[in-house]
Amino acid sequence: MRTCLDLLDGRTGSSITTWSTGRISHHSRKEHTVPTFVQVPRLGRAALATVTAGALAAAGPLVAAPSAHASGVDITCLIGTSQATYDPPLSNTTQTLDIGVTETYGCASLNTSVSSGSTAYSATSEADCLLTANSYPGATRTYHWNDGRSSTITFTVSNAVRAVDGTTTVTSVGTVTAGLGVGGTATRVVVQPQLDLSACATTGVSSTTGTATLAVLPV
Repeated sequence: MRTCLDLLDGRTGSSITTWSTGRISHHSRKEHTVPTFVQVPRLGRAALATVTAGALAAAGPLVAAPSAHASGVDITCLIGTSQATYDPPLSNTTQTLDIGVTETYGCASLNTSVSSGSTAYSATSEADCLLTANSYPGATRTYHWNDGRSSTITFTVSNAVRAVDGTTTVTSVGTVTAGLGVGGTATRVVVQPQLDLSACATTGVSSTTGTATLAVLPV
């Protein structure tokens, strides 16, 4: 560490010679200016360390700036419903449907005041009552929370599997791309009940209501 004296001299650790003037008188009464030298000693390592420590102590404790990722958003919604409408109604024949979906959730969270949330969206897709397994392309959904904030989630893929009991489970995994919890991961699971097989063969199924869960977790 260079001291102020070092900076003035331009060489680390070297001593600096300063001078002042004194006046002496000769018999001729002529005054001559003679330099009077004062030697400033070089600080040793131990002394320099002592000075440095003292300066740091006088400056007070150093406090690190808080990290932008010091705490992550954790939202877990284990109580939810997913209501879907189909136009035209689902039937045993594969057809292109306009699907409207409304999801509502009751949630618990860490580092936020979120206790509930919801989303609503529409999509166009081919579907039928006989679905056994399917994968859907990615989709972006915005979830609105009770505290006025929102999270935009881009689901990269959604997989649908129909079980032997007739229920259909759709699992979607993605990333929070904007809003609350941005950068975190998101997983949504929707379970639709068994379809009315009689309606599938005749008038079709115009709506379903199933359970839903949603989790937004920090990376």
